Amino acid sequence: MRKIFSIILIVGISIVSKAQQDPQFSQNMYNLLTFNPAFAGVSDELTGSVINRQQWMGFDNAPVSTAFNGNIPLKIGDRIHGLGLTVMSDKLGIEKKTNIKFQYAYQFKVFKGILNAGLSLGLQSNALKGEWEALDDGDDLLQGGNIDASKMVFDAGLGFYYRSKTIYLGMSTTHLNKPSVAYNQSIETYLYRHFYFMGGYKHSLTNQIDIIPSFFVKTDAISTQYDINTNLVYNKKYRGGVSYRVDDAIVMLAGIVLRNGLDIGIAYDISVSDIKKPSLEFMAAYHFTPSLIKRKQKYKSIRFL
Repeated sequence: MRKIFSIILIVGISIVSKAQQDPQFSQNMYNLLTFNPAFAGVSDELTGSVINRQQWMGFDNAPVSTAFNGNIPLKIGDRIHGLGLTVMSDKLGIEKKTNIKFQYAYQFKVFKGILNAGLSLGLQSNALKGEWEALDDGDDLLQGGNIDASKMVFDAGLGFYYRSKTIYLGMSTTHLNKPSVAYNQSIETYLYRHFYFMGGYKHSLTNQIDIIPSFFVKTDAISTQYDINTNLVYNKKYRGGVSYRVDDAIVMLAGIVLRNGLDIGIAYDISVSDIKKPSLEFMAAYHFTPSLIKRKQKYKSIRFL
């Protein structure tokens, strides 16, 4: 299995790679800051979250992705500003990517809602470390045995996020500056721009039951991935739902918000693609409102709009 993943990795980085490079998550509706800096400061809470995804369980060296997000709204004068931090790790075989970025967002009142415009600035480390099979291509980096190569690059992103009482819509791009990752003179790849589109709508079935359909689209202008989701929320505390990632997986979703502000979620992917392996994802988030950011706010929690 190591040989299979080595071949996949080499094909992906040889000369110029154009495959989607950002990691995949299923609980995207609760993980928006990872890919959209405009989400910083959206609610009136200080929020910290961590999400871990074990993809294609059963394969050796399968992808493992972890993201930590933290954000806080700050009122300066008459305006609300959002500050955020994301630390993300993505590992596939002998390749490991670590991304650290800071987000800033500025709020505008638009129609009957609020629009956030956000910018992210940070660093991404791309590393190849471990043992892989030899390929007869004449390049020293790709010979058999151990390899240890890394490259740190500056990374930037841009995003917009609009929400009202019942809807949210967003769009963003990562790797805005398209940084070059050159391990040596003959192997160079880029962090290609990825574009994200997201949205959701809350419909109250009763005073205690809300249904929230949503979508999440990711594209690098070469290939596109579509997630269509529906969550049912009871009493703003219990939730369950299902997602369909087109031509890839059916995802079962569940979560609960505890009284102490802890939000726990789980997602289980049932593969419908040629890769007949499931994926499992856990999320934990903590929400609270310190006195320094308490304010009158119509959209108290973006978790349930």
